[in-house]
Amino acid sequence: MNIRGYSMWAILAAILALGPAFAASAQSDTTKPKELVVAFNKLDLQLDPHHSIYSAEAQIFTATYEGLFSYNPSSLEPVDAACKSYTVSPDGKVYTFTIRDEAKWSDGSPLLASDFRNAWLRAITPSQKADYASFFDIIAGAKAFRSGEDSDPTSVGISVLSDKVLQVTLVSRADYFTRLLCHHSFAPIHPSMLAVKDWNSAFPFPVDGAYRFESKSDKELVLVKNEHYWDAASVAIPKIRIIFSDNDAEATRRFDGGEIDWLAGPMDLNALVDRAAIQANPMFGTHYWFFNCAVKPWNNPDLRRALALLLPWKEIRSRDYYMNPADTLVLPFQGYQAAKGIEDGDEAQAKSLLVKAGYPNGKGLPPIVLLTPEGEDGKRVAGLMKTAWEKLPGVSVEVKTVPAAGYFAALHAEAGKGGYTLGLTTWIGDFADPIAFLQMWASDSNLNDARLSDPAFDKLLAEAASKTGDDRLAALAAAETHLLHGAAVLPIYHSIAVNVLDMDYIQGWYANPLDIHPFKTMSFGVRKARPNVVLGPRAADAVACALGGAR
Repeated sequence: MNIRGYSMWAILAAILALGPAFAASAQSDTTKPKELVVAFNKLDLQLDPHHSIYSAEAQIFTATYEGLFSYNPSSLEPVDAACKSYTVSPDGKVYTFTIRDEAKWSDGSPLLASDFRNAWLRAITPSQKADYASFFDIIAGAKAFRSGEDSDPTSVGISVLSDKVLQVTLVSRADYFTRLLCHHSFAPIHPSMLAVKDWNSAFPFPVDGAYRFESKSDKELVLVKNEHYWDAASVAIPKIRIIFSDNDAEATRRFDGGEIDWLAGPMDLNALVDRAAIQANPMFGTHYWFFNCAVKPWNNPDLRRALALLLPWKEIRSRDYYMNPADTLVLPFQGYQAAKGIEDGDEAQAKSLLVKAGYPNGKGLPPIVLLTPEGEDGKRVAGLMKTAWEKLPGVSVEVKTVPAAGYFAALHAEAGKGGYTLGLTTWIGDFADPIAFLQMWASDSNLNDARLSDPAFDKLLAEAASKTGDDRLAALAAAETHLLHGAAVLPIYHSIAVNVLDMDYIQGWYANPLDIHPFKTMSFGVRKARPNVVLGPRAADAVACALGGAR
């Protein structure tokens, strides 16, 4: 903590000691504002839900798109959204959804079952190359369709029984299916947008969420309440203004000044005056390195594990740097704690595996290239890797640094060219289930950045899919352990979600492991007096008295 903030903290403590009534009296304007102002980091905003990958986009989509289900803002359990009711067949494989009669698009046209079917088929059309197409593999026929093995859309288990009834047939029972349907890739798409390639050119276009688009620029996106939304009466905030900025200092100053209500990206916690506004919680996300397994010899699990066992893991994952160091990919939770990763180095085992892989003591290994975005942490860990691996005779390690803004583009482009050996990334689970992390490593997953092809892992995932409850979680833990044993992925830490907002003022916002906060449930409360506000005479006298009495 910056010591310059101490005197302000003393004043804040005095204000809080006077109780809620005083805090409210220090607020000169209790009139509810007309807009919520949120700050995200700059990004190349993608409004097509089938081609978006950033968490900021997922947050925006909670306002503009609504699928059959949405998240409970606190528990993340699925709640009925566009779906009024549903039934499940006795074998758990056939879901029949009834869409609300009053559900409409923001242009006033009715929301139909065919809008869901057409959107989902678009997501798995091979030419779309949708980022989350593999999420649909649980639906019968979806994997064959997206892979091009079967081009007949009627072979996919998505049927329109009537204008308001959608039926979905699964490959196998999947008790997590309604959770999966909360993800924005399962949202409907307006018929006018199905064939559009450049969605920016069609802006603003119809959406079915609680808010519709009003305006957009490089600096901000403005959303307004959708008057045709089926539950418009429950939407309390009339307008949302989303600011895109990488200027931490300016965003923090504007928050402290009351111009921004929620910092969800740019922030300078050391400069923040209102430290009580910091909301930090464990997140269903993991920061990790991964091997480019499509390139020989890195497709050999014995070689990957050997190199992993040569690393100084205690130093890499030191609590001096991370609040939540991780040796597993999935954040452990009650009922899912059996997965085991590489916790520490083992030089003897590493050298034995190098011999088994055909590279005794590292002899004959090609250069190892580490791709990392600019930043001290990536540089630190890459340096430790380089030092450890260059102890092997003849092994060379190159650290290739890319500006943060272009890193993910380079990560994807260079993978196909074999431009790096290991890359660094963070993955945030898209729904509250271990499969959100594990499915992406399946051989045919289009989220498989590592290009891993491991039939044994695929088999373990398939076996888990046929189970339910605790048996399913145990099977998924076995699959994760197998994945980590082969060292295709090297976890570093589990993420911490950090937001800055006054939770008395922004009501309906709850900390949760996905760091997803549906805009629909938010409303304005009473803003607490901030430490840097100019106090009226009564407040100033009270603070002076409190401070004087403490001397």
